[in-house]
Amino acid sequence: MKNWIRFIVIFLLALFTLIGIIVFYQAGKPIARAENAAEDRALSEGHLAEATKSYLMNSSGPSITVLGTDKDGRAKAAFVPDGKKGEGEISAVLLKDGIPAKDALALTRKEMDVKKVLHVHLGPSDAGPVWEVAFTGPDDELNYVYILFKDGTIWKKIMNL
Repeated sequence: MKNWIRFIVIFLLALFTLIGIIVFYQAGKPIARAENAAEDRALSEGHLAEATKSYLMNSSGPSITVLGTDKDGRAKAAFVPDGKKGEGEISAVLLKDGIPAKDALALTRKEMDVKKVLHVHLGPSDAGPVWEVAFTGPDDELNYVYILFKDGTIWKKIMNL
């Protein structure tokens, strides 16, 4: 009887683990597809010659930032609206034309009490390109700081979520 109970418990744990893995895998598929479509669009429209990284950004609206290099080998970021083909104009910036991510992070650490940095992402906004710095504070509350890419001034803060 003990062996049957042990077998059932192990079987159920394995089943729930497998179901959990499948659910998490399936949940990430739409974002991965949108990122791939955004990369393809940025490459096909000539904004980038090579794409190295892409991520979702929600500031003034949903968009996908695609990082890479242009045909001259310069580091560049292309902002693809909503990641869908043919919807909205792609805008792009050369990374040398603004402050780097490490400077945006240093400014955030200087101005606020940062416990753990979650990410530093570049994306479009109503004020132009911005660095979105997401971090937790001393009380483990979620905070967002938006820093203007062109000059490094703090544009917007969303604190204590």
